[in-house]
Amino acid sequence: MDKPIDKNLINSHDRFFKELFSKKAEVSEFIAKTFPIEISKKIDFQSLELDKTEYIDSKLKTNYSDIVYNCKYGISTNIKISLLFEHKSYTEIFPHFQLLGYMLKIWETQVKQKHKLTPVIPIIFYHGQKKWNKLNLNDYFKEIDNDLKKFIPNFDYQLIDTSDYTDDEIIKLFSSLQLQIGILILKNIYDEQKIIQETEKFFANINQLLQTEQGESFFETIISYLYYATNLETQKIVEKMRTISPKAGEKFVSTAMKLKMEGIEIEKKRIAFSLIKQGILDEIILKATNLSQEQLNYLKTLHEYHIDLDTV
Repeated sequence: MDKPIDKNLINSHDRFFKELFSKKAEVSEFIAKTFPIEISKKIDFQSLELDKTEYIDSKLKTNYSDIVYNCKYGISTNIKISLLFEHKSYTEIFPHFQLLGYMLKIWETQVKQKHKLTPVIPIIFYHGQKKWNKLNLNDYFKEIDNDLKKFIPNFDYQLIDTSDYTDDEIIKLFSSLQLQIGILILKNIYDEQKIIQETEKFFANINQLLQTEQGESFFETIISYLYYATNLETQKIVEKMRTISPKAGEKFVSTAMKLKMEGIEIEKKRIAFSLIKQGILDEIILKATNLSQEQLNYLKTLHEYHIDLDTV
């Protein structure tokens, strides 16, 4: 889509991922249909509860976004299920090291809060173009005997690699339209031509989704993701969308225009912020950007306190 400024791709992936997997119903179905049956049958899905504690640190954040759920497993065991979304379009060579640090952060937090330690099931959700090569941690250490292997903290993680599923398999696997469409878009986000070609397939049931307020909100999230994470031309996808649903076509146009205007406003503020740093007079900045004096004063306050515009 034609955009006035470059967007932060990682943040776009992150927002879409969190919108998709922050709903209990969708997460329940996702786990039930992607986990090994011997584990999923012991999970009490009614007990699933979003964990709002921040476990991910700044170093790990460059690679992953996370969503953590607490739930009961079996008769009396409490566990944490952590969905980690791989930002990169290429595979991670040593994911165990990052996951181990992450899990230790969770357990350290529980120790500090004097909570009982709980097992953590880490899930890596990967939607890159190259297939993920999953190894055991022991595989990183070549030519060692069993006496040494006992000193290696070997553990497993659940991998969801979207390349393991065809588009048709995803549609058949999930009954939730949000999961269907959301995972299809994540799987194909790097193939813009395919998104255009398969619009009718991906959004075949869009009218059903748009029947609820929650569905409309999620469709706006999809539009936002496509806008920020791709270079798709609005007109092309709107033409395809209108053949499926006039309502979806209208919603796409209105949301895309709103995002474009927001992008223009952000760009104007960035220009103004740059001019403030250079000591340019207010009247010149106001004339160049068409911002209000109130907006300019706010940006000057950010500059005065050394606050980066992109962090607010």
